[in-house]
Amino acid sequence: MKKVIFLLGLVLGFFAGSRMGRGPYESLESTARQIADDPTVQQKASDAKESAEALAQRAKDRAPDVADSVKGAAAGAATAVKDRATHRADDASGDDEGGESAKAGSGAGSTSATPDSSAGGTPDTTSGGDGEVGDKPLSA
Repeated sequence: MKKVIFLLGLVLGFFAGSRMGRGPYESLESTARQIADDPTVQQKASDAKESAEALAQRAKDRAPDVADSVKGAAAGAATAVKDRATHRADDASGDDEGGESAKAGSGAGSTSATPDSSAGGTPDTTSGGDGEVGDKPLSA
């Protein structure tokens, strides 16, 4: 039904346009050319182009710094995940040997590189919490 309405509108538009002739089209075209050739419009277009070029150059100049920053953050996150995975693997192998849960040994007396918020310290947001990377949980 929508196609029929669209095609009907297209046909009516074609017939209405052809009956009016080229006059309205040429009038619209001349008005558009007058606006485009106006010195004020030309100046604004030139200003916009210069501003866009300056922004593009500034972005191009900052790109290596941003790339280095992202690369460093990704490397730090990868190292933190690797360390955490290694630590958990060590704790899991400790379960079999000592017969004691890994959670039992990680209480208030354990030494940790990052303070736990439950122990009264401030959590380290760069490496995430237990089971988290940054501020996003590993499992959802």
